Amino acid sequence: MTFKVLNPGMFSTIQDAGRFSYQTFGFSPSGVLDYRAYQLANRLLGNEDDAAVLEMTLQGVELLVEKDAMISTSGAEAPITIEGNNYSHGTVIKVMKGETLKIGKCENGSRTYLAVLGGFDVPEILGSRSTHTRSGIGGFKGRTIKSGDVLKTLGGDFSDGMKKIKAFESDNNIRIIPGQQYERFKEDVQRKLFNSEYTITKDSDRMGIRLDGPGLETDEGHDVLSEPTQLGSIQVPKNGQPIILLNDRQTAGGYVRIATVALADIPKLVQKSPGETLTFEEIDVDEATKIYKEELAKIDSGEYFEDIRDFTSVRRHTSLKISKLMGV
Repeated sequence: MTFKVLNPGMFSTIQDAGRFSYQTFGFSPSGVLDYRAYQLANRLLGNEDDAAVLEMTLQGVELLVEKDAMISTSGAEAPITIEGNNYSHGTVIKVMKGETLKIGKCENGSRTYLAVLGGFDVPEILGSRSTHTRSGIGGFKGRTIKSGDVLKTLGGDFSDGMKKIKAFESDNNIRIIPGQQYERFKEDVQRKLFNSEYTITKDSDRMGIRLDGPGLETDEGHDVLSEPTQLGSIQVPKNGQPIILLNDRQTAGGYVRIATVALADIPKLVQKSPGETLTFEEIDVDEATKIYKEELAKIDSGEYFEDIRDFTSVRRHTSLKISKLMGV
């Protein structure tokens, strides 16, 4: 199964679950930002949980189908058209050789995922197919996809396509755990963090979400000895404006960390777009662990799936070929 890229969108990369055990050597984990959407898209197709997908940011792609394939989408809703006909987001769709698949602008989120049966076929680098564009490794030649690229897929057997992903509920409240240098900040600054709104800036990317809002100052200084970073760490540089570290983050950092985002809220966080606002709620490690386990259990149990009631996205191979022959 292969696709030829006609329009690559704004920032589209091949990602999988991530590259682990190499931060010691300076390699960022990379991987999909929205782990929930990623797993659900793969499970719709019966893929392995670490199958590589295409992560699209704000704007989808246009692909020419060069071999018949099965696809699914998840994450931010985006219009899906095949040969000008509309199809539902969050379902399994059959695409045929010669057709053009278009995925439009993200709606109700900022990142849409395209999964294919078996996953995208790119070389594994340090145990992962994920792209890290800053170092130029992994994915498709270590970069975002471009027009003219040919994306190969692994393929496989598929049997059940009668499920769809439920719409996600979302809000702008992000739960966080006090961080390593939380006590460096006076009580009035800590209260400021939890009683203020912060706006996501246009400078945000896969490395980190940069925020604009009330400054978080500390008399003890913003610099610390470099320490290993982690997903969701909220660093506060000298300008007092928080940065939430994401998958393409530096492996070590030298700014104070006031808090860390609970893993259960990462999918909600990374679907926010520049211009949207966030508020923060304090929880402890035990609560963060509990809600993360609950989230994983919901993914594993199939709670995020429902039966298809709208069959417009169910495309039968034979009927499609007849329609093509008849020019319908």
